[in-house]
Amino acid sequence: MKYGHDAVSILLDIFNKYEVPYMIVGSYSSNAYGESRATKDADIVAEFSVLDQINLEELLPPAFVVEEQMSFETISGTMRRILHIPEIPFEIEIFDLTSDEFDQTRFHRKVKSTLMDRLVYLPTPEDVVIQKLRWANTPNREKDFLDARAIIEVRGDRLDWEYIQSWCDKLDLEDILARLRA
Repeated sequence: MKYGHDAVSILLDIFNKYEVPYMIVGSYSSNAYGESRATKDADIVAEFSVLDQINLEELLPPAFVVEEQMSFETISGTMRRILHIPEIPFEIEIFDLTSDEFDQTRFHRKVKSTLMDRLVYLPTPEDVVIQKLRWANTPNREKDFLDARAIIEVRGDRLDWEYIQSWCDKLDLEDILARLRA
């Protein structure tokens, strides 16, 4: 394994083979819709209730180091599993799908796409913008604002602005959305 996308590809092949419901989020999803930027990690949301039915650790190659304990991600309040690939170095965080209304909505709206020469599931570009604005609304997350801006620059006239505005109103993101659109 030479690159992070090699590790992500291996994991996604397992998820697809064993029909684990997932979607790629974070920088991989914003790169798919906006401008690519380098990253040292990948973020995936999955249904742990299905993921727990396979023995992921046994299915992964030895280059993957799986943290023994699930951890709690403090900003989002989400349970996660962390996979390290020390030889690259690269990290994959697998987040459990939460009951949060927006998380549930974006998960059910996910779309099939092709990334890294394979079938993958991504949030819609609108849902990536909204989630990036949620993250950007917390301290020290300017890169998320820039990711959202890049998606708008690439896909702006093709985005469902009514949908974005509706969720930003519900999530109290009106100010950051106005800043983004300016």
